[in-house]
Amino acid sequence: MPDVLPLDVAALWQLAWPAVAIALLRVADVSLNVFKVVFVVQQRRWLAAVTAGLEAGTWLAAAGIVFADVTPVRAAGFVVGVALGTLIGVQLTGHLRLGMATVRVYADATRTDADGHPLELGHAIARAIHAAGFGATVFRGTGYKGDVDMVLATVRRRDADHVLAIARDVDASSFAAIDNAVHPAPVPGGSPSGRV
Repeated sequence: MPDVLPLDVAALWQLAWPAVAIALLRVADVSLNVFKVVFVVQQRRWLAAVTAGLEAGTWLAAAGIVFADVTPVRAAGFVVGVALGTLIGVQLTGHLRLGMATVRVYADATRTDADGHPLELGHAIARAIHAAGFGATVFRGTGYKGDVDMVLATVRRRDADHVLAIARDVDASSFAAIDNAVHPAPVPGGSPSGRV
């Protein structure tokens, strides 16, 4: 039976801990970079500047460990940290819902009540949004199925779902989208194509 080499945990840890430290530092600095970009886009200058300083210091610490003794394990920690930092930074900014978003609601402008009077759904949606303390503007346009009222409300991203719910309370069949959302808000019982 061949001899089994004893596992030298101390030597293994001596090799691994710098890579782990580098990865964690890179996770931090790349996550900070994602936040910095959001703050720059929002023109929040002081937050962008402070975040950039923290990012630079964290990067310098990670790079210092790598350049002190460049090994494949340390380089791998550097690369893994960048990948995880990007993933975590994007996830965090998504959960924090930073920034502004525009809620677009398209309501059928041709619908009438039982007496044949126009329902003016776009204006009713805008009034409901105003009553909740948000701004909204109504535009008349022509869509796939005829005249539509487009209601635009630019709000904090964390309020976008609430504004959308207000619009849906007025007209559940309206088509709506939140700018920069991965998918437009679904139309309950509506056309899957989203054409209005």
